[in-house]
Amino acid sequence: MVDAIFQKYSMIRYYYSNMLLISQGSQTNTRSAFYKPLFFEFPEDLNTYNDIRYNIMLGKALKLSINSDSLGVTTTSFYFPAGTWCNIIRPTDACIVSTGQAQNLSSKAYDYYVHLREGYIVPY
Repeated sequence: MVDAIFQKYSMIRYYYSNMLLISQGSQTNTRSAFYKPLFFEFPEDLNTYNDIRYNIMLGKALKLSINSDSLGVTTTSFYFPAGTWCNIIRPTDACIVSTGQAQNLSSKAYDYYVHLREGYIVPY
């Protein structure tokens, strides 16, 4: 629990930066969302429309993979669009180089993954 709270507050600069950009974009008729399904960022990839509750984007740079509605499940298949995705919560994990495929990751009640999208920088 302490680790999850630490991670949440470590990313607060990223949250606020995105909220500011989103609020300024609404004044120029370009609408966006911070917490959104994966297909908002990858509309041409038809696989992003599957399992939208497990594959979430936080802004444009971070992908949240979490299974919070199934108890007793040890692994879940999370979809990663084409590109390189690096885990920022556990940086010792290998980066996922995907061609647009699902990855089976541990999904116990306390497991969650935040992957950084290739080509982005996040203030941490």
